[in-house]
Amino acid sequence: MAVGEIGMSLKDFYSLTYNEYHHIAKGYMLKDEREWLRTRMLATLLINVQLDKDKHIQPEELFKLPSDILIQRKKDIPSKDEFLQAVERYKKHNTGSQKPNVSPD
Repeated sequence: MAVGEIGMSLKDFYSLTYNEYHHIAKGYMLKDEREWLRTRMLATLLINVQLDKDKHIQPEELFKLPSDILIQRKKDIPSKDEFLQAVERYKKHNTGSQKPNVSPD
């Protein structure tokens, strides 16, 4: 992917750390996803121009994208008790290191 789609040279690719490559690849995939979202929106606009107002479609109805599932999944905000339990678990796993300074409010 790096040498082909992203267009990196082999020299640049081999000089990267794993984390650097991960961030470059993630950025490329996000850019690609935005291009597909734009394409879907433009296609939807062109279709809706030709339809009656009551028959307009949403972009998600035209075709699905992998990001549609992620957008639909919304994580619940933890309660104060759940937050404090998570802080305690964090403190247990990080004993000896600097304690986090967090408050639920």
